[in-house]
Amino acid sequence: MYYTSDDTPKGTVLESLLQLLFPMGTYCICCGKYVDITRPYCICDTCMEAINWGFITIDLEEERKHSGRTFYLDSALSCMVYSLHSKRLVFDLKYNKKTYLARPISMIMEDRLRSDETLYGFIESLDYVVPVPLHSERLKKRGFNQAALISENLAHRLAKAINSSSPRHLPCLRRNKQTIEQRSVTGGQRFTNLEGAFSLDPRYESNLKGSRILLIDDIFTTGATADRCARILKDAGASEVHLLSLTTGNYYLKGSFRPRGDEDFLSSIYTSP
Repeated sequence: MYYTSDDTPKGTVLESLLQLLFPMGTYCICCGKYVDITRPYCICDTCMEAINWGFITIDLEEERKHSGRTFYLDSALSCMVYSLHSKRLVFDLKYNKKTYLARPISMIMEDRLRSDETLYGFIESLDYVVPVPLHSERLKKRGFNQAALISENLAHRLAKAINSSSPRHLPCLRRNKQTIEQRSVTGGQRFTNLEGAFSLDPRYESNLKGSRILLIDDIFTTGATADRCARILKDAGASEVHLLSLTTGNYYLKGSFRPRGDEDFLSSIYTSP
């Protein structure tokens, strides 16, 4: 179980049984140390302090200026700076099949949006929460799309928070080809690797006209994946596309609560092929 200020234990028989089967409130989801259910997101105090949180945004204008590329995202937001702890969360969800992590991650994302004064009215203006898609072969191998799990959880929480039927989870994007994983390529390769990689599921085309969309992914690095998705959505009629990720290592991030010391890591990502 994971509880924040808006989630309190109800003590039901069902919850007790679930806790026995899936003791998610017993161990820190970052380091595995014992914690109790009062810890936010089921993260221990040590890891909470180690994570570099923030009202993080990516300066897309600076990114455009230095890269010379056209970008389609209207904004890019994140919850924490990429580091050992955030990497552990992402990798455990994606590669260790700890799908229950989608819930605390969606809670972190919800708090990121709802506690940022600069985003007043943002949630109420959203129509859809859209996950970055996986190719069918990778989906079959992994068994789930981590972005879709987060997106579905987050859409439900945001709609509940404002007592509305929207924003709604909308899995409207398709991945047409199985590309090399983005973490395996650098610089401009990240953009060329995604040529023709995405398309719109035609069943959802009528939903997108004039819509405001929150695009969900686990990591935002150079933004190549998110921006390709944003272009598809805007070509289909979406008026705005905003990206929210759990973590980011983008060179142009700002708003983190502490300075970061990852310049060597970042320069390796941005080195042109």
